[in-house]
Amino acid sequence: MALQGRTAVITGTARAAGIGQACAKLLYKNGCNVIGIDYAEHDFAADVPWDAAAGEAAAGNPRWLQLDLSKPDHVLSLPEQMKKLGVSSVNVLVNNAGIADPYMQSGSLAERAALWQGYIATNLTAPFLLSEALLPLMVHGEGSIIHVSSTRALQSEPHSEGYAAAKAGLLGLTHAQAASLAPRRIRVNAVLPGWVDTSASPDGITQQQHEWQWTGHVGRPQDIAELVLFLADPDKSGFITGQHFVADGGVTKRMTYPE
Repeated sequence: MALQGRTAVITGTARAAGIGQACAKLLYKNGCNVIGIDYAEHDFAADVPWDAAAGEAAAGNPRWLQLDLSKPDHVLSLPEQMKKLGVSSVNVLVNNAGIADPYMQSGSLAERAALWQGYIATNLTAPFLLSEALLPLMVHGEGSIIHVSSTRALQSEPHSEGYAAAKAGLLGLTHAQAASLAPRRIRVNAVLPGWVDTSASPDGITQQQHEWQWTGHVGRPQDIAELVLFLADPDKSGFITGQHFVADGGVTKRMTYPE
């Protein structure tokens, strides 16, 4: 396997039914040494069932770091944290963490400004700084950076300005980094999930909501993880960089008329 023994850093891994943890599990299963990052005081590596590739689970794999990605000093401390873990190289970075609630609640201008800054800091600035911080560790010719954006980068609902702007910013960051990192043969791509059920509740989605998707079901975290795995694997996606991939059950292509 092309990813056997490679190191993958994934942010936003604490949530049991989340995209980040699904990515961590799948990359681990395909042979990666996984380092999960989250602000939550929860060591996902300690109590999550892990299915190692070929049944070989290395000691100390997966591992976990607690960082608040909204704080630049926390992000910039990552190289030192990696050094303490004994990590000398990184092959894959999955920037998944972010403020998930897309709606800016009503409030004063100061409150809305704070919400805006929070979206930009966590959902856009942090992926940029994480990429920059880990560049010295990324292997020439083998690196893959994957930004988890959203279909809200392409379409919106009312009051989602902060979330939509940050997720759209990731698309610009993706092709700009792809250009800048081309001499080092580090690939940069983005995935845009649509509606993904991260509730871990079988009763959370109605049948009508499933049928709204052309695929017949709302997205699952593992659907996004499979796309991330593809983009991480240089044997499968080595000719792809600077691109964004929509995984939304076809919803953004669906024409909707007033009834």
